Amino acid sequence: MELRIDIRDAAARAMLLRVDSGVFKAVHDALWRGAGELARTAKSNAPKAFSTLTNSIRAEQVGELHFRVATGVNYARAVEDGRAPGKMPGTSSGLMEWVKQKTRQTGKELDRTTFLIARAIGRKGIKAQPYMQPAFESQQARIIANVQAAAARAAQEAQRV
Repeated sequence: MELRIDIRDAAARAMLLRVDSGVFKAVHDALWRGAGELARTAKSNAPKAFSTLTNSIRAEQVGELHFRVATGVNYARAVEDGRAPGKMPGTSSGLMEWVKQKTRQTGKELDRTTFLIARAIGRKGIKAQPYMQPAFESQQARIIANVQAAAARAAQEAQRV
């Protein structure tokens, strides 16, 4: 799952690359801080069966002024969006690991319990438990305002020098 804030204005992007490196650094730092705040908010919103999902949420830099807040588990999308009834999920989707942690079962007992839960998910689906989208929506305006303020402060500092 990836949520993005892009600077789509070509003039603004060109200005950032042209201007004093102080403005670029200020925008970079504000975006990095915003990504961290978004990750913290998503972590507080995430369901906490074993905190595996919560602990996997990270902010990382993937390029120039490009940051990603993402989870490190393969079942994150099913938690965020839910799952409609239909096809039974496979056990490689993290389900068996979850059942093992939850029940401490092993061997055939683990296989049977995982199959029964997968069959129930296939029949009933899974209710959505959004955590990332609400975090993004609650932080988006703040991140944009902080980036704009940081850029304006840095531009004023550059003009004074």
